[in-house]
Amino acid sequence: MCGRIGLPQLTSKQFAAWQRGEFDWDEFYREEGSEPLEPSWNIKPTQLVNVLCARQKALVSANARWWLVPKWFEGTPKEWKATTFNAKIETADTLPSFRGASRCAIPASGYYEWTGEKGDKQPWWITTDSNAPAMFFAGIQTRLKDGSRTCAILTRPALEQIEHIHHRTPVILGDGELASWLTGSISTADAKADLGTAWDGRLKFHRVQKFGIADDGPELIEPFDDQ
Repeated sequence: MCGRIGLPQLTSKQFAAWQRGEFDWDEFYREEGSEPLEPSWNIKPTQLVNVLCARQKALVSANARWWLVPKWFEGTPKEWKATTFNAKIETADTLPSFRGASRCAIPASGYYEWTGEKGDKQPWWITTDSNAPAMFFAGIQTRLKDGSRTCAILTRPALEQIEHIHHRTPVILGDGELASWLTGSISTADAKADLGTAWDGRLKFHRVQKFGIADDGPELIEPFDDQ
């Protein structure tokens, strides 16, 4: 389960410029009311993240609450109690909690997983072995009646390279997969089969110091070895 992520230090417009070679959109714009988010190394579910969505020939950047609330839910986001900040790619298209959600991509600098016994968990920082300024998680998002957005990160069975850390991993979009995911040109069946698997053997990961819920800063992802 992906429960903490890092937000990159680049703006979504810079992400768009970097990706422009593979996504032939006519324009890029930020949704009104979605201010640029500050970089962070400790984003938790219910906090805001950036999402990218395709709208006709435009790439749209918006902010979304990282804990998906269904479009059909009549209460407030805080009243939605189901755990929906992650969604299994195998079942996200069939479960009622995710009915009506649409595709998005969530820029990130990396994510954390924990190993060990309860009460003595060891955090790991996991990212891609790439010179790119960010990676993109495949996600799904909803737009609620008040105009706000919520989202979930899709997960799949862990890539072999990191299955010793956790049995599942976020779906990290590979080269050329951002456009096909956002526009729907990759089918749901094909996405379930292999979306995100191109990164197997191309991830970087290391242990980091234990940190608290309110801690933040680049020191959180510095390698740690207590041997």
